[in-house]
Amino acid sequence: MAFYKLKMMLSDKLLFAAMILIPLLIMVTAGYVLKNEKLDTIPVAVVDEDESAYSSLLLERLSRKEGLSLNTVDRKGARGLLEDSSVEQVFIINKGFEKSVKKGESDGLIEIISSSSSYSAGYTAELVAGETIRMVTADMASNNVVQHYESLGMEKGSGFRDEVYAFADALWEPEPLMTIDYEELRGGVVEEVSRAVPSTSSAASAGLIVAFIMFYMLFAGGWLIEERLNGTIRRLAVGGGAVAASFLGSVLALFTAGALQIFIFAAVLRLFFGITLFAGTLSYLVLFAYLLAVIAISMLLSSVLKTQAQLQAGAPVLALLTGFAGGCFWNFIELPGRVEYLSLLTPQGWALKALNSLIADPAALSMAMIPLLILLTISLILLPLSYMIINMQLRRG
Repeated sequence: MAFYKLKMMLSDKLLFAAMILIPLLIMVTAGYVLKNEKLDTIPVAVVDEDESAYSSLLLERLSRKEGLSLNTVDRKGARGLLEDSSVEQVFIINKGFEKSVKKGESDGLIEIISSSSSYSAGYTAELVAGETIRMVTADMASNNVVQHYESLGMEKGSGFRDEVYAFADALWEPEPLMTIDYEELRGGVVEEVSRAVPSTSSAASAGLIVAFIMFYMLFAGGWLIEERLNGTIRRLAVGGGAVAASFLGSVLALFTAGALQIFIFAAVLRLFFGITLFAGTLSYLVLFAYLLAVIAISMLLSSVLKTQAQLQAGAPVLALLTGFAGGCFWNFIELPGRVEYLSLLTPQGWALKALNSLIADPAALSMAMIPLLILLTISLILLPLSYMIINMQLRRG
């Protein structure tokens, strides 16, 4: 029965095109948006025109910075990477960098070119400036100590300056001399929380997928109305258990079609763009639980509505309203304030709450457990309710 239903669904060319072409469009769009975006790294280009020991030391220290991805190129290559949005910033270490640092000069050491769309330009500039100032201050300290010893007529060994430099530089380890701590105060006790945050593009892409699944399933379940109108349901009622078999076959066919879309989306992102948007088993469990909940809503809607025209008019309204309320079309990683409570009145809101947490941490079982239970509860309530409504309609003739 499920095979028959799925074959009937795929024979509808318009529905089949919607099932394949629209997800493909979403895949390509999301892939190009995410292909140069990493959740934990900021890509920058560095041009080393000094090619000295000091510039090499600066590059080595920057390469060890967590969250920073360096691309060492020339000026022309750096300009190309910036124009292609492959990097967010370009840092050019000017010729004479080492000589200026040894003199204690800090102006004009490095040129910075930032992309207008970069959100992290200030952060990366501070990282580079901090490491440069570290080298300048260590050299200034060495020069001052050497001059003071010379003014006092004290003897110095051949490696005295290097020893002073190493001591001054060691004061930055294991942490800098000064750090900035940001805290958000809301009138209560401030708790220190360590949490990875997914990118806004990843969250928006997940929202589009969730929204399309709702659209597609609401329309794909419309054959229940057609079978009721053409008398198929009444004829099935003659055979024992035939209505139940048809109902379960419909659910299984819809689930298969939805799962196929999810796998196609994930496979294309992975194979063609090298992006793993849904990492880990938990993400797919949430998607499948959401898919089952949406199928339950579709079956309920199809069992209540009387004509295809009512479904065609009501399905987009329901999908759009719940999509907006659930946060599918908002570029927010976390919905603000009371809007989050509103989103949790929709299956999309519960699905995105879990998916966004799992994008940041694929092993966050505690963040996914409650949404999973809520989505499964929706399907366990609405699917039997839909079947009961169908049987009540059969008994009424």
